[in-house]
Amino acid sequence: MTKNFLFLLFFLFPATLFSQQISGKITDTDGNAIPFANIYITDLASGTTSNIEGKYRLDLPAGEWNLQYRYLGFKTKEVTVNMNGNDLEMDVALAPQTYQLTEVKILASGEDPAYYVMRKAIAMGDYYTKQVSEYDNKVYLKGSGKITSVPRLFKKKLAEQDISVGKTFVTENISKIHFKLPNKVEEEVISIRTSGLDDQANPMQFITANLYNTRDDGFISPLDKTAFSVYKFQLESVFEDQGRTINRIKVIPKRKGKDLFRGYLNISETYWNIHSADLQLTLPMTDVQMHQLYAPVTKEVWMPVSFDFEIKFKGLGFGLEGMYVASIKDYKVKLNPDLNHDLLKQQELARKQEEKDISQLTDGKDSEILSTREKKRKEDIQNLLEKNDMDNGDMRKLYRLMEKENQEKKKEKIKEPLEIKIEKVKMAKDAKNKDSLYWAEMRPIPLSDDEKISFDQKDSLKIVRNTPEYKDSVRRANREFKFNHILFGKTYRYKEENSRLSVPGLFAIDKISYNTVQGFTFEAPFSYSKKDTLGHYFELTSAPTYAFSREHLDFSIKSSYRYNGMKRAWIAFEAGSKAVDFNEESGINPMLNAISSLYFKDNYLKLYDKNYVSIWHETDLSNGLNLYTELEYANRKQLYNTNSWYISNPDDQDYSSNIPEGINPELVRDNKALTFIAQLDYTPRHRYTVKQGVKRMISYHAQPTFSLLYKKGLKDVFDSETDYSLLETSLKQAFDIGFNDRLEYKLKAGSFLSHKKTFFADYRHFNTSKPTVMLGSSWDTFRLLDYYQHSTNEDYLEAHLQYTSDRFLLKRLPILNNSLAIQENLFANYLTHANKQNYWEVGYGLSQIFLLLDVEVFWSFDGKQHRDTGVKLKFNF
Repeated sequence: MTKNFLFLLFFLFPATLFSQQISGKITDTDGNAIPFANIYITDLASGTTSNIEGKYRLDLPAGEWNLQYRYLGFKTKEVTVNMNGNDLEMDVALAPQTYQLTEVKILASGEDPAYYVMRKAIAMGDYYTKQVSEYDNKVYLKGSGKITSVPRLFKKKLAEQDISVGKTFVTENISKIHFKLPNKVEEEVISIRTSGLDDQANPMQFITANLYNTRDDGFISPLDKTAFSVYKFQLESVFEDQGRTINRIKVIPKRKGKDLFRGYLNISETYWNIHSADLQLTLPMTDVQMHQLYAPVTKEVWMPVSFDFEIKFKGLGFGLEGMYVASIKDYKVKLNPDLNHDLLKQQELARKQEEKDISQLTDGKDSEILSTREKKRKEDIQNLLEKNDMDNGDMRKLYRLMEKENQEKKKEKIKEPLEIKIEKVKMAKDAKNKDSLYWAEMRPIPLSDDEKISFDQKDSLKIVRNTPEYKDSVRRANREFKFNHILFGKTYRYKEENSRLSVPGLFAIDKISYNTVQGFTFEAPFSYSKKDTLGHYFELTSAPTYAFSREHLDFSIKSSYRYNGMKRAWIAFEAGSKAVDFNEESGINPMLNAISSLYFKDNYLKLYDKNYVSIWHETDLSNGLNLYTELEYANRKQLYNTNSWYISNPDDQDYSSNIPEGINPELVRDNKALTFIAQLDYTPRHRYTVKQGVKRMISYHAQPTFSLLYKKGLKDVFDSETDYSLLETSLKQAFDIGFNDRLEYKLKAGSFLSHKKTFFADYRHFNTSKPTVMLGSSWDTFRLLDYYQHSTNEDYLEAHLQYTSDRFLLKRLPILNNSLAIQENLFANYLTHANKQNYWEVGYGLSQIFLLLDVEVFWSFDGKQHRDTGVKLKFNF
């Protein structure tokens, strides 16, 4: 007993020596709490942040320390405390910041002085982005939020998951961060706790945020080199903080858009670095307010020490309010050895000594070895930094010079690796098992009353959910059959076997369709899948479909196996029978055909019966080079209309035949076909990620993709009648133009090297859409061409172009200027072959109206002659 007592004292004694705590409340001079105020100790490169009620606490070692209490809009207050072994309670009142304009120099040109400040800050941006090559810190991140409104339709479902209006959810974690240029982030989660449904939290997007470069996140920073084209700036005032003169710059977007900030940016005079930021973003249905505070972590380096984000979402009947607050401490930074940091030192000396000749202060030895070109560049940089009437041209020149200076010592640029490493978050073994006593001791930002209640409720639920009885009930729920599964379907999950089984339900309305050949149909798809951590994946699917009018059951089964995840290598076998669109690759949407048939008696879809067996294989021959091969044997039979039911017939017309208009009936008669397909796709330097042994190619990239397709009808093999050869080459690419604009194009050229015997199913069909309404069609669609009418077995050429802009024509009008989600599109499509020469169409459209509707207008031409004009409504379900 005595031994255990002494052992306990041994560990508690150092804690009393080094873990004294200062706590209190931060308010304004009227006694109102200041949420998320920063408390920072420069000598320790450490600090904390107050909670939403203004309360704070901070562990300090013994000794005398200078604490800085800071928040945007208030004067920094410095307090010296002596920690002598006892906890200290200290409430602090911050006085409003005193702003003044007496020291602002008005330029002779009459231009707002803010532009002078911002040009200097933007030009120095490249330096400050790369000033620190790597750093370590410790981060406490807390996120809290609550749902403010829910549509009545979803209330019951959410209640089953313990989610209700007004209930607060909280997540918090403590992590160690290691950052290394250019963007490598390593995180070790020491502890994590949540009162919500998700046990994962990743603060990296907040902690490593860089206001100098936000393009990768989809925003244009006020410090971007193109900022003057989209922002206006006003110097509202200046103030003093920690010995520096700070310029308070108002950031005003020249246009409305989801990619632009507004608010205030505080820039330090002479050094031109960020002091703090108070910015807002307006996204579709979402408003974001963000605050950042910077502090000196060394004499030369200012880094973010406090973040807070407030997010408000309201749309589609849902409302959500949330906030993130982060406190960062224990910085250890390494200056970038590839940069010349003397420039910053020279500016400091120039400010103190008011010397005109900065070059005299450079190190003599360095000067001796500088080339004439290097000396000239350094002189140009200093001259521009000292220039009081810097214009945009000077700013761009200085930005380029700083880039060259910062890259001077770098080695020859190395190409980016093809693999994009997914930074793994290292989780401490007991990170999720810390108890409330641990969090009470380690949490630097106290919980609010609502947050305490949220964690208390979660702890109570956790006790229940950790019981064997509860775990068994969850396991049974995922596996056991229930009668309602017959009605609504079910996916059974077998976690231990890493597999799942999905079965259909009789009330699956989305599986019901209609066409004049089969009448009403009901599809009942089954699937079973199993995977492992080595990249292997097996899937077995079947899709029985019953056609009520034909009184016929179609059935198919498909088995596919990925045997090498790193080579994306698959082999598959499929067999069965089904009614197939003659344009099997890009035909009409079955739902759209059902609607047009039942309500307008326009039965666009034309089908044939296909009894088939096929085997295919796919693999990467090398990175970006993929080979697909397939061999299919099909017994193809002609089908006829068997049903003429409809709901309305506004044009008083009859249903059309199942033979496409203008097509020789000989082309759709019963036949047998053995077809071989080989396709080679190549994307140079196609980057990828790897997860659980599976290589996944990045879909959003700017690289072109080249394709070569060969298709052969093999005659007299198993009574096959087809005898043709098709060779097609294609090129597609999509890339960004500017910031929010994007250009996509596709080119295809094909030649039937021989076509001794082809049926209509073997023709080259094109992606067309005649009806006014479109359902989720791809962008490379001929909007004003009829289905099937322009299919060919001759040489052909098609081209598609789409330009997407956030602001091109109508978005500049006041009525649409506030529409953050809507985008403008310009289209051009071209097709030519023996029976359809030089057809082209152009169009203009607005997309993402109400997030699901596109409206387009198109004009088509045969050569120089206008052919048609049409309006399209495209629903993106």
